[in-house]
Amino acid sequence: MSRKISHLKIKFLLGFSTLIAGLLGGTVALFGWAERTNVYYVFGEYTRYVLGFGSFAAMIFGAMLINDTWIALRLPIHRSACQSKITSFIKTETMSEEKHEKKM
Repeated sequence: MSRKISHLKIKFLLGFSTLIAGLLGGTVALFGWAERTNVYYVFGEYTRYVLGFGSFAAMIFGAMLINDTWIALRLPIHRSACQSKITSFIKTETMSEEKHEKKM
């Protein structure tokens, strides 16, 4: 159980830091960008847009990580219960296929 909690804490911290970095980068790209003359960037004139779209993607990724952590904490799923549901579904599926083949 301690492995699961530490894994979720790391996932939450990674999501939170990614979300904050995306928000800061997006704010700089939209509101705080100062055009400088005679300064060359890697992406040229498109640097502002690359930063904006990258920040938007970082915000989405961070929110997804936080949401996954939140769902994993709220929804107790036991591996044995999932495994028994999967095996029972497979058994019923193969039984119905065998019955269908016998009818033909």
